[in-house]
Amino acid sequence: MFSGTTMMVPLRPCNGVSQYLSKSPMVHTKRQTTPRNVCMKAQTQAVPSRTQRIMESISVGGEVGGAGGAYSYSALKRLDKTWSSICSAQTVQQEPQQVVSDFPGVFSRSALAEKAVHKFDVIVCGGTLGIFIATALSAKGLKVSVVERNLLKGREQEWNISRKELMELVEAGILNENDIEDATVVSFNPNRCGFEKKGEIWVEDILNLGVLPVKLIEIVKKRFLALGGVIFEGCSVSGISIYDDAAVLQLAEGNILSSRLIIDAMGNFSPVVKQIRGGRKPDGVCLVVGSCARGFEDNSTSDVIYSSSSVKKVGNAEVQYFWEAFPAGSGPLDRTTYMFTYVNPQPDSPKLEELLENYWDLMPEYQGVSIDNLEILRVIYGIFPTYCESPLPAAFNRVLQVGDASGIQSPVSFGGFGSLTRHLGRLSNEQGFMKQSMEIFLTHTACPC
Repeated sequence: MFSGTTMMVPLRPCNGVSQYLSKSPMVHTKRQTTPRNVCMKAQTQAVPSRTQRIMESISVGGEVGGAGGAYSYSALKRLDKTWSSICSAQTVQQEPQQVVSDFPGVFSRSALAEKAVHKFDVIVCGGTLGIFIATALSAKGLKVSVVERNLLKGREQEWNISRKELMELVEAGILNENDIEDATVVSFNPNRCGFEKKGEIWVEDILNLGVLPVKLIEIVKKRFLALGGVIFEGCSVSGISIYDDAAVLQLAEGNILSSRLIIDAMGNFSPVVKQIRGGRKPDGVCLVVGSCARGFEDNSTSDVIYSSSSVKKVGNAEVQYFWEAFPAGSGPLDRTTYMFTYVNPQPDSPKLEELLENYWDLMPEYQGVSIDNLEILRVIYGIFPTYCESPLPAAFNRVLQVGDASGIQSPVSFGGFGSLTRHLGRLSNEQGFMKQSMEIFLTHTACPC
């Protein structure tokens, strides 16, 4: 855990990466007296849940971008608050921020033109998965930048993937086969698919590799920088202005970047997607909870999808639980188990913390272990919204959604890294959509670079 408060102050990019100074701000605290009834209030405080006790006993590092990049109890409460606001909405949530605006005329004659410090062919917003798209485009000779609101770093929890899908990254020029070997920390076979009282099917080489995102993204990040890419870390999107000849990105930190094309890889909760969908409530949501724990003696196979129970009551809602389980690369006794369900977002939908309380009871039975014999290494959770109107059509000139932001999702996994690899070739190859888009923009106006 970090102690104290740290402010990240972005400087101009150096060797392709924005640099930072770290400083502790001065904090002026008004002296307060202790109320006489503080003891009475302490006695009436709620008893911490089992989830809170477990999570607060685990040492966690800094949060990174992307789904599953946060492990702390406070981050869980923040996400549950977001989930509750989604559930409480009728049809439309609060009016979304207007991030993208259209302006007539050419950018070179606008008031922002003199303030634009950096010019690119493509700007990719959202770096955790966007770095893969950015590297593929850089390899084709385009001048590309990546904007990421956190540090551009992968999470410690593995992504499960098949080798065939990883080879898509090789074919796109993002990785080579040695990179795959370096980033793969565990492999396993066979893999089970099963449903209660309906039998089991065992398959080979399906989601049977565990790759370490922190290692994989480090490799891709270095390649992107070597190709001349520029990364703006710790920077948030404030606004996008669309002109006849350019898309201009304004960062909350004050930088102004111009480009021919902006790629929105900011995921399910992209502010651009919120604007396009008008704050509309999702049609369905996949809720996921789980953990990586140490102490599994039988740890050589995986479950791709398994359901071992009938519909259960959680609060006022009824849910069907599904499971995934994979050996983890951090040790021979380490195993990751996910419990997930699909719900319509309604006021009585269960919270993630409620699902975790169920998880601590059901996971040991599912895996044939005692929770008292396990060391919980990290707790995992996420919400993945989906809409009937998907994939999302482009709503603005010079702005394209990719990955989860686009709504191109698997009905089972709801996107993420696996979805990216399955669509990357179609997006980035010589006949791909991205290539065609760039040809249109670059042939109709001269490149500003």
